[in-house]
Amino acid sequence: AIGHYTEAIRLDGSNHVYYSNRSAAYLKKGDARNALEDAEACLGLNPGFAKGYSRKGAALHALKRYNDSIAAFELGLSKFPNDPGLTKGLSEVTKEKDGPSMPDMMGGLFNPQMMARMAMDPKLRPFLNDPDLMAKVKMLQSNPNLLPTMLSDPKMMNFLSIMMGGQPPEEPDTAPAPDATSVPTPEQKQPEQKPMEEE
Repeated sequence: AIGHYTEAIRLDGSNHVYYSNRSAAYLKKGDARNALEDAEACLGLNPGFAKGYSRKGAALHALKRYNDSIAAFELGLSKFPNDPGLTKGLSEVTKEKDGPSMPDMMGGLFNPQMMARMAMDPKLRPFLNDPDLMAKVKMLQSNPNLLPTMLSDPKMMNFLSIMMGGQPPEEPDTAPAPDATSVPTPEQKQPEQKPMEEE
């Protein structure tokens, strides 16, 4: 497709649609830099072409130039309000820039494969026998937004730590402290030393 559009541009370099289409072809191939160049060429030829802003925003998004991508989509939307391609592109780049929300992360964590994973993992298997915890897990599966209300439960925190690949919190050391009378300190030992002879 890239070769086809390149030939079309060679024959008619003033057609902005060719640059737009080649930009999309470059991006599909993973060549975001050339996709950006063609998107800018497209807009240079026709600043009133909505898809040109989508192409530019998408290329900048692929380059992880999030702020520039958002600016491109917003500029397009200022000219073409409610354009579905621009609206979708802006939503996607904003979401990726900000990162997934905690409910989104939890929704992905509590997927249908979770129970199978718990049954196979020796660290997670004991949680299956805790009806209170499993009831809360099922609530989170249906409504991840409930998570903040459950973070005060130590068992839930322990469970989430293991589910996300961490280690369970270490139990406090319960070994008894040495008896202060059984291990003499240097101060205690000092009187036992042989007294110096008087001159």
